[in-house]
Amino acid sequence: MPGTSSMVGSAPVDDAEGRVPPRSLRGATWVPVAVAAVVLVSFAPVFNCEFLNWDDDLNFLKNPSYRGLSPVHLRWMLTTFHSGHYQPLSWFTLGVDYTLWGMQPRGYHLTNLVLHIANALLVYALALTLLPRATVRAPARGAALPLAAAVAALCFAIHPLRVESVAWVTERRDVLSGLFFLLTVLAYVRMVDARPAGAWRAWLALSLGCFVFSLLSKAWGMTLPIVLVVLDVYPLQRHASQGETWRRIVVEKIPFVIIAGAAMVLAARAQLEVGEMRTLGQYGVTARVMQAAYGLVFYLWKTVLPTHLSPLYLLRPDFDPTATPYVWCAVAVLSLTFILMWARRRWPWALAAWISFVVILAPVLGFAQSGPQLVADRYTYLACLPGALLAGAAVYRLPSCRRPAGAVGIAAILLTLAALTFRQAQIWTNGFTLWDYVLRIDPSNYVANVNRGWLQLERGDLDGALGYYEAALQANPRFAFAYRHRGLLRLRRGDPAGAIADYTSALEIDPTSDEAYFNRGLARHAQGDDAGAIADYTRAQQTATPNPFAYSNRGFLRHKQGDLTGAIADYTRALEIDPTSTVTYFNRGLARHALGDADGAISDYTTAVQTQNPNPQAYSNRGLLRRGQGNPAGAIADFEMALHVAPAAWPNRAQVEKELAQTRAQVGGGSP
Repeated sequence: MPGTSSMVGSAPVDDAEGRVPPRSLRGATWVPVAVAAVVLVSFAPVFNCEFLNWDDDLNFLKNPSYRGLSPVHLRWMLTTFHSGHYQPLSWFTLGVDYTLWGMQPRGYHLTNLVLHIANALLVYALALTLLPRATVRAPARGAALPLAAAVAALCFAIHPLRVESVAWVTERRDVLSGLFFLLTVLAYVRMVDARPAGAWRAWLALSLGCFVFSLLSKAWGMTLPIVLVVLDVYPLQRHASQGETWRRIVVEKIPFVIIAGAAMVLAARAQLEVGEMRTLGQYGVTARVMQAAYGLVFYLWKTVLPTHLSPLYLLRPDFDPTATPYVWCAVAVLSLTFILMWARRRWPWALAAWISFVVILAPVLGFAQSGPQLVADRYTYLACLPGALLAGAAVYRLPSCRRPAGAVGIAAILLTLAALTFRQAQIWTNGFTLWDYVLRIDPSNYVANVNRGWLQLERGDLDGALGYYEAALQANPRFAFAYRHRGLLRLRRGDPAGAIADYTSALEIDPTSDEAYFNRGLARHAQGDDAGAIADYTRAQQTATPNPFAYSNRGFLRHKQGDLTGAIADYTRALEIDPTSTVTYFNRGLARHALGDADGAISDYTTAVQTQNPNPQAYSNRGLLRRGQGNPAGAIADFEMALHVAPAAWPNRAQVEKELAQTRAQVGGGSP
């Protein structure tokens, strides 16, 4: 939002209430429609995108908890820290998606894109509100303001850095929190406008409410109170307005700060739940500061030249904060900050944009590092707003931008951004296109190699999967995730000894992995090491999200060892976690049967046969118990059902036929 030194100390407005004159917008109603259409076309490839083996599998394919809007689902959404985030409002929209589309990914992508288009229109509205305040020159006539606002909206919306947030269903939280973030700022500006008339409290309440909704979608907007202070200074220039005082301006931010503080606590709690946040001992202060400096330079550079974008820029184990690139980035950040501070009276717009950019990015710059990424395209979703508004301000303020040559140049830039976005969106079509692209950019990316190997494993290509896992371990021999995946591959190959070795290596690196303990338990079970398997299953249960199969499998081994009471306790705990497992009901029925609890066993066998593919053994066992209880009719019905649902080669068929004949003989039915 370019300006001059004469801007400081005056608050330029276009009418008595500080709003844009309606005449500036006449005949421009087509502009937001055109903005929405351009965004829709630029992101059209997302309608072909699938769920990815990049958090989508954990969040949606393997997570039934979000699938619906019942009180049980809503309670989960409000209380869960799943995947290290507290985002109940995002989960709610995903629950709505499931209600509408089931597990069809196209519907989820449609919602993401609709939210992003809405954000583009909100940026358009914000630009209409802020751009005239950033100049004391006579306002441009005709369609200059709406066209400048459209440029700002499109620079925000069709930049390739936005693709990750829109094309990845997991990042619903980005576009949803962005929607309420923009509404918060718009309502805040309206509050400032309404202060002279006294009708400002409703706008303040609306702004605070939208801020809460933004943070309930994703907590990364927690630094907004500082951004609002920057807006107060420029372009709102409230300190120069009659009746405004710094005390009022600061006190006004207290409720925003309280809300942001609560979000910060919840975000920290969520990260602690998954245990991925690095301690200062693991990752020192110098490393965090240099990572932050690198991130600021990286995001600025990629905004200007958005090529070779990647879904995953790794923070490698050998990260050296004293390496030359990171030192130069720190020097660049300090130099740019010093220059903008020195020129703040001449270029207040530049300093305001830079401070806002840094403050919005601060929570994701690595100061509280978690996850494998050094930087991420999605982190620019909110932080790009100052730059987009600057682009719109240039069009609004500089007549040369509105002349034919300038207009052609701007159109060429926007067309290039749209084409790059369209191409980048195609990369997110499925796991194969995603990880093949990452590995073309960086063949040593060990996370991408493991995820690509998993796709081969799902295809049944064990040799192909092994090649990717070996490449990952060659790039990072301390990557526990790769050992766990290779261990699973070896287990599927019938090599439990190799699997045990891999899981043991994984646990030496990361002794907190309940998945590694559980799978090593499976491998030890396959080897006949029941004691070792029980120990691993027990360790796998010591987690905030217990694994029902760890209880069920330990119950099976306890039953095998004759500990029927312990087995029943384990099966019962497994069913408390997952009450849909008919196999666990059947196994608990076996244990109760062996313990002499006929009624309990009958109840479990009854549940076990209430499925589309009932277990014939459950019918047979229930028939035996019913016959023993003096219920021959029920026993006959069970034996007949066992024969009806059993395949011809069922090994117990002859025994069931014998039992059926004996039961019929007891009631005078003769032999079959």
